[in-house]
Amino acid sequence: MNLYLVPNDPELMTLVSANGVAQYQVTTTKPHIIGGHYVSRIRRPAETECESFVAEINWRKWGSHSIVRSYVFDGSEQELLVKELLYKNRKGFSTTRYFLGNDDEVYKWKVVKGVGLVLTDSNTGKEVARYTQDVVKEGFFRGEKKWYLRIQPATLDIDMVVVTFMIMEKKRRDKVTDHQAMRVSEHDEEPGEGGGIEA
Repeated sequence: MNLYLVPNDPELMTLVSANGVAQYQVTTTKPHIIGGHYVSRIRRPAETECESFVAEINWRKWGSHSIVRSYVFDGSEQELLVKELLYKNRKGFSTTRYFLGNDDEVYKWKVVKGVGLVLTDSNTGKEVARYTQDVVKEGFFRGEKKWYLRIQPATLDIDMVVVTFMIMEKKRRDKVTDHQAMRVSEHDEEPGEGGGIEA
């Protein structure tokens, strides 16, 4: 399944399917006071506001850690520090982040030069999702060059893919000095790492 980012902004986007239907919406409210924090909300279409809730991320600054609140981790509402949800597997500088999926498998997001963000099952190396750009060949956006999240069939809940992707891409862009430069550059990839295995 391909979910197209409209617009290509992880803090304010609608993820739209190939047939033009909105599947997820991300909104971010800015603080009204100095020192306040941003709040991003991820929702999907549903009958009620409660059913549409996927996650809420409170982005903290100046030494405080950001918090994510969601039901997608195990079916009950939980609050986790973002650094606990998406953790490093080793010490030192690394942009790769791991997380435990709702299926009790460990997954990892990493930046791959010339490709984008890639999500793989860390045990098998099988690709689960990829954030990349290409010319759309069919459907609602046919002929347009669009950024999209390609999600492969897997036991991992799609909500978890969307939540972790949104966090990873926002944090990656926060580190980029030119916020108009959205493509993955050479310095984003870790040395010695390649892409996922094609499904």
